[in-house]
Amino acid sequence: MPLDSRQRAAAAPSPGVRQFTRNSAFGTVAGLLTALSSVFASVIIAHALGVAATGVVAFAMWIAMVAAAIVDLGVQPSLARYLPELTAAGRGDAVRGLASALWRWLGCSCTAALIGFAGWAAWRWYSGAISDAEAAMWSLIGLACALQALTGFTFGYLRGIQRFDHLALLTVASLTLQLVGVAVGAVYFGATGAVAGYCAGSVVPAVLSLRHAAGDRLQSSELRTRVHRYALYAWAGSLSSTFVWSRAELFFLERSTGSAAVGLFTVAVTLANLASQGPMLLTAGLLPYFAQNFGKGAVGEMKEAYATATRVLAFLVLPACFGMAALLPTALPMIYGHDFAGAVPAATVLVLASGVGATASVGTTLVLAMDRSDFIFVSGLLSAVLSIAAGLTVIPAFGLMGAAWSRAVLQITAVALGGGFVFWRLRFPLPIRDLARLLLAAAFCGVVARSCLMLTTGVASLALAITAGVISYTVAVRALRALHPVDADRLRTLCRVFPAGIGAVCERAIGFLARERTEAATLVAAPERRSAGDAD
Repeated sequence: MPLDSRQRAAAAPSPGVRQFTRNSAFGTVAGLLTALSSVFASVIIAHALGVAATGVVAFAMWIAMVAAAIVDLGVQPSLARYLPELTAAGRGDAVRGLASALWRWLGCSCTAALIGFAGWAAWRWYSGAISDAEAAMWSLIGLACALQALTGFTFGYLRGIQRFDHLALLTVASLTLQLVGVAVGAVYFGATGAVAGYCAGSVVPAVLSLRHAAGDRLQSSELRTRVHRYALYAWAGSLSSTFVWSRAELFFLERSTGSAAVGLFTVAVTLANLASQGPMLLTAGLLPYFAQNFGKGAVGEMKEAYATATRVLAFLVLPACFGMAALLPTALPMIYGHDFAGAVPAATVLVLASGVGATASVGTTLVLAMDRSDFIFVSGLLSAVLSIAAGLTVIPAFGLMGAAWSRAVLQITAVALGGGFVFWRLRFPLPIRDLARLLLAAAFCGVVARSCLMLTTGVASLALAITAGVISYTVAVRALRALHPVDADRLRTLCRVFPAGIGAVCERAIGFLARERTEAATLVAAPERRSAGDAD
């Protein structure tokens, strides 16, 4: 029966949902490009420099990343948290004032870091303790630190004002420069040139941040107090989280095992990130969406969005991780070369664990949006302590696999802590039953795909395994009724941003996978229909 105008209006997504969907689509594009660029850069470095030099570059960029987290001072999460709330309230002067105040804060810390790295390198070189190449490397690490921090400001600002389309375009430009720079630098100048190539990729967004250097002062003392408290906890939590999640194992591996193990572990983590980051970045628009609703006191909408986003993310990320883990014995040596085949067992562990960790990222976003950055700090501090303990005991004893297993255990522990806080403290229900169905379907997909690798070899085995994995996941999701009808509606809305032909195919596929709308699902939509009727 055709829908009348009232029914169509009730069934149409709300403006907030449409904006979230649009933001998520552009955020996903940016995220996929970032993940793919990371893999392409690591492949270029691996083939140009070998296992040991790959470890040198990875260790240098890890130092730059941790230093950038120190320099950030909580600026990037504060932009992403408060700009949506201020924009929704129509406080444009406060948006400009906050951005300018945070940039000046960040600019001072970046300058101090750059001078510190360059000064330390010059002193060590002058005393004869390091070579010319090592001095240049340390100076480049300082430059990479400052550029990453300023790039984070620009990306945080664009997320805060919800210009995810600009974010996607800027990401394309930056990653193009990065890939070209890494390729040229690695081939002609070795490890130092590769690090310089990474720096080239951050120049454009870092320069764009300078437009906020001279702006209005933030007038509201109440807002200033809120931002300072939030930034302090977010900064401390980010430091501990960066240390734990940004390959802190590299430090202990480099000290106890050497650069070769660092190179293998880097490849394993890169592939784990590739499997999880693409689907995970579908939630790029969640923090602004949660922040706006929290500012309005719309907790009911936040609960619905949390449950839906968690299930949708699990629907996408779990099969990606289980499927990639199944393909690794053939895919990893084919991509990086046979010298990196030793990374396969560690990569398998990390890819599987990353699927569980990525699914919990929605909860982290929710906690930040509700001004509970203090929990991020406490949980991150605990994770950092456990990471250091593992680095001093497990990694020296078991090397590469010790690093992989300790990282996996830390991820699962962090997921348990975060899930417990969201459920018991914030009173948000967890969709455990639906997640269990999706996990079972993804595991079946992985088992079928790995079994196919035994039937043939080379590219043919990968093609067969991928095809069989997709079919088996489709069958399992439909048989287990693992795709919630509400989630299917959200995915259909997301598909409408694709070209017409692709969108139509995706919508038909989602319709095939989704279980039939149950009475409970019908009741979810009933309040909306009643509200529309009451309004008339």
